[in-house]
Amino acid sequence: MDRLILLYEQMKKLRETGVRMKDISEETNIASSVLSSLYSSVLPVYVNLRSNGEDPEKSLDQALQQVNNVSKRKLLGCLDALYEKVCHIDARFVNTKNNGRPFLDDIEKEAVKYLPNAGVYTGLYLAYSSSSFSDGLKVEPYMIASITDGDTMPKVYSQSMSGEYYTGVGLFSPFQIGYLMFNEQKRLQLALKVVYLQLPIIEYPNILKGIYLTHDYNRNPIARRILFIRQGDEIPLEEFANMRTEVIPKALLNNELIDYYNYTCEEGDVIKSMMLVSPEKDLNDLKREKELLKLF
Repeated sequence: MDRLILLYEQMKKLRETGVRMKDISEETNIASSVLSSLYSSVLPVYVNLRSNGEDPEKSLDQALQQVNNVSKRKLLGCLDALYEKVCHIDARFVNTKNNGRPFLDDIEKEAVKYLPNAGVYTGLYLAYSSSSFSDGLKVEPYMIASITDGDTMPKVYSQSMSGEYYTGVGLFSPFQIGYLMFNEQKRLQLALKVVYLQLPIIEYPNILKGIYLTHDYNRNPIARRILFIRQGDEIPLEEFANMRTEVIPKALLNNELIDYYNYTCEEGDVIKSMMLVSPEKDLNDLKREKELLKLF
């Protein structure tokens, strides 16, 4: 179908749901005055002429005569990019001045722009990191799902030691930075787990590395190195639910796994903090914390 007609229909939907021309301008990097002329004058005339059977080029030439601030050359040169940007605008994420969550809205607005970057990371992974239970290598299944209609961020999944899987969201920017974010409690209790990934420049990588921040069973914050090794394409969620996280003792690691262990489990690869409460609440608590951590 004619891309100009599709652009007009998409802009019309946004305007009908309360999206301001200023918001569309900010998302597309095109001046509001140009977009207003395009929407209110050029495109309606073009659509009307095309519906009457007029030739596309003649219709556009005649439509552009209605205004003096829209260039045919520039319009056709940016048409595909403009249409893609307009299609990624969600009415929920614009005009945030009157709501109370601009930070979260900004994250989602940016995430929509980065959706094309997520496709190269979809698939099933095994993640390797240090175990909190023993001197061993923790092996956790993760899955990054394909984008579906309506998604602003890809869904990501991870398996716990108890056999439950958690659903989260991913964000893969074009700046070699990725985030996987989970709530490790399915109920109302908030227990965030955030994996910070260093994304390689190559496409469709087999190995991703990063650091993840979570908490131990006493709710003390802890950070670890982590390696993601791609196992293949994503699998049905029912199959993923049957996978299990395990801890392999150091003595049982093969040559490949010992390399993963050496990268993620050596001294200094785990950062842990403790919550100490004392009547003094002074710097001595910090010293005592460091001494206690040496025992673990």
